[in-house]
Amino acid sequence: MSFIEKQRHGNGFYYYLVKNVRISPTKLKKVRIFLGKEVPSHEKLQQLFKEIEKKAPKPYTAKLLPKEALARIEDLHASVAIYKSFPNEVLPSDFLVRFTYNSNAIEGNPLTLRQTALILSDNIAPQGAKTEDVVEVMNGKDAWGFVKAYTGPLNEKFVQSVQYEITKNTKCRLQGKYRDSEVRIGGSEWKPPQAKEVSARMKKLVAEYSKLKRNLHPVELAAWIHNYLVRIHPFTDGNGRTARLVMNWILLKKKFPPVVISVLNKERYYYAIESADKGDEKPFAVFLATQLLEQYATLEKTGA
Repeated sequence: MSFIEKQRHGNGFYYYLVKNVRISPTKLKKVRIFLGKEVPSHEKLQQLFKEIEKKAPKPYTAKLLPKEALARIEDLHASVAIYKSFPNEVLPSDFLVRFTYNSNAIEGNPLTLRQTALILSDNIAPQGAKTEDVVEVMNGKDAWGFVKAYTGPLNEKFVQSVQYEITKNTKCRLQGKYRDSEVRIGGSEWKPPQAKEVSARMKKLVAEYSKLKRNLHPVELAAWIHNYLVRIHPFTDGNGRTARLVMNWILLKKKFPPVVISVLNKERYYYAIESADKGDEKPFAVFLATQLLEQYATLEKTGA
């Protein structure tokens, strides 16, 4: 996608036609055509769009994302780059409410979207709601704030801190610490590693992330880390919510908008996770890309 960029030089403003092209998982190349002090006519711009496409280098091909989806994902990324106050300018006003509600609902929290909004927006606990359910909503807000503000590296302490924010002041026995007992994932054939193996598996996750962040497209990387965390299931509670938050942290870090996985898509979500458990990472990467494109379709179309 090409867009018009306005720059100041001396006392005047000048316009450029710009196209960002991803040439590797971590590198973007910006191609420019100088337009002058005024934006050309529509007809002239159509000619320049074709010209900039010819000048652009061959784009990077992702391992797991279909070519068409990848092109649209990169259009979305280019659209986001226009916003100086990322991600706040990009996010819908109700993002926190929808993200918290859906992430909790996937795990069985019975509070409705409206009740979640009352708690987060008006600090009102719904009549008859259980304290534990209300605290989970409040924790969701704190956890999102923590993840959005975190600028450090991905390490074990960060992941443990996310889980702590999710589970603090609840009945969860180990908050911010790895589990010390065996767990099973309801409805899944996947058997997580034994508790004594969790620490070593998490160290391996951090080491593999350091390698893969140079070799995977950011959306693929976010999908990978979500699946890896879910497979390890390192905590006694909060594993799914932690995985979704860390996944969104990767997207934010790579200047992609965060995604809400709707409870209405729970079946597709679980199917994609189960595919990853069996060694096929593609369904979840495509699922994540699809959710991004559906949720930010307007942003994707802001460019030329």
